[in-house]
Amino acid sequence: MEASLSRVTIVTVTWASQDAMRGFLAALPPGVATIVVDNASPDGTVAAVRAARPDAVVVENAVNLGFGAGCNRGLDRVATEFALLANPDARLTAAAIAGLVAAAEANPEARLVAPLILDGAGRPVRSWNASQLRRGRMPGRRDGEPWPEGAFCADYASGACLLLRPAGGLRFDERFFLFYEDDDICLRAGGVLVDPAIGVAHEGGRSSGGSARVTWRKAWHMAWSRLLFLDLHGGGVGAEAWRMAGRHAGKAIGHAATLQARKLVADAGALAGTLAWIGGRRRAL
Repeated sequence: MEASLSRVTIVTVTWASQDAMRGFLAALPPGVATIVVDNASPDGTVAAVRAARPDAVVVENAVNLGFGAGCNRGLDRVATEFALLANPDARLTAAAIAGLVAAAEANPEARLVAPLILDGAGRPVRSWNASQLRRGRMPGRRDGEPWPEGAFCADYASGACLLLRPAGGLRFDERFFLFYEDDDICLRAGGVLVDPAIGVAHEGGRSSGGSARVTWRKAWHMAWSRLLFLDLHGGGVGAEAWRMAGRHAGKAIGHAATLQARKLVADAGALAGTLAWIGGRRRAL
């Protein structure tokens, strides 16, 4: 197992992730190479990382470059055969890291390898899916699908934990500031090998704070990045943009009428992101 760990560098990107990073670094096996790319965190993230893991390489960006660009800055500094991209709210073990390396070695044609994601209570999560381009033609509820019994290929797997070979040149498209960058890289990689025998805990949504401003900003980027993904990969972006605008406007009005402030902020942010995309596309035509 130690031999496998020496072949891997952990890469994580932080923004206001002080609390999450304490758990992330505490769970890491001692001695494994670690690169933390900080996107100009306004809290004590950098200080917390240096105190908990003095051997970690910390890349301090002067501004928030976004998730994909941050990952790329880390990948460009990796000197080992493998890089393991993991969110600050993931919890990596030596067994999981070694298992991912073994899966990559057994399947050298796979450009991305992903584990089974477990939620905070240790329950398995369906962290893989068909491509965004095909999901709309699939049933909305798929709870009855059997769980896989062995490694399999999927169009998409969550970017919360992905193993790759940096020398292969696979990088994130930096036009995605936040969200859908994992959909895009999985599609360009030709899919992902998912090994459900390898489990990695992930407490989703805890990488950064949960203020109204953060909620609005995440919703804005979720909408904008979805339209960018569809535009890049031929997903009928024009009709989808107007459909999204109508849906988020209607939901925002409903949430305002029922005094659901947090949902109102999220839909207002998504509407703003959608309209920003529509306005930008019109100017480009």
